[in-house]
Amino acid sequence: MSPVLDTIDHVYLRASNASIIYNELVNNAGLPIAWPFRSVADDLSSGAVSLGNLILELVQTNNTCAAMPFVPEYGVALTPHAATMAESRERAATRGIEMGADDSFYDPSGNLLWTRASLPQLSGAGLDTFFCDYTADQWPLRDGSRAQLATSRGGALGITGVEAMTVRSAHLRQTTEKWTLITTDREDKDMPTVHVVAGEDEGLHALTIRVRDVEAAERKFKELLPHFPDSLLQWQFI
Repeated sequence: MSPVLDTIDHVYLRASNASIIYNELVNNAGLPIAWPFRSVADDLSSGAVSLGNLILELVQTNNTCAAMPFVPEYGVALTPHAATMAESRERAATRGIEMGADDSFYDPSGNLLWTRASLPQLSGAGLDTFFCDYTADQWPLRDGSRAQLATSRGGALGITGVEAMTVRSAHLRQTTEKWTLITTDREDKDMPTVHVVAGEDEGLHALTIRVRDVEAAERKFKELLPHFPDSLLQWQFI
């Protein structure tokens, strides 16, 4: 079978103070900008930073815009291996993985930003997991942000990459099976490993982050990122 997944492009966290968290990650922790914090559409703003092999996006919305879909607390955006969404859908089907219909998003000027398709078996009320195909002009800054992190020796926290992403699920067996099917022959061997733990609902539980000095990273995390919602997404340093 042909691979379904290239890599995990990014994860997102919705927060009412997303802009504050983003500024602390950039200005205090010294993490490179994957894309600047800005308004994407009515009542939807976001910005993202690089953790090396994974991008972390902070999303701010009141979910009041009728033209935009509801944004849950957590999201996982996957880069498909195939060149088209139609081909991705065919490959996913051979593994028993369901994909929703294509949904394209545009900026206020009418420029295509991305096309996405949901993965309902890996999603829930609080977690949106989806394949996403971005326009080419969004990639240069992202690619450069990974190199910047290495040049800066991981910023103030000394981050060298993300070892694992832990997802929680109320359907542990099914979710574990589907993640295994989708990631086994992934193209990017450096992407974070996906772990699944039992939970009352679907969501992100933790990121396991490689750092140069665990004790220093834990101390600086508390000092430099006072607004980061650790209760929503744990950072576990190794």
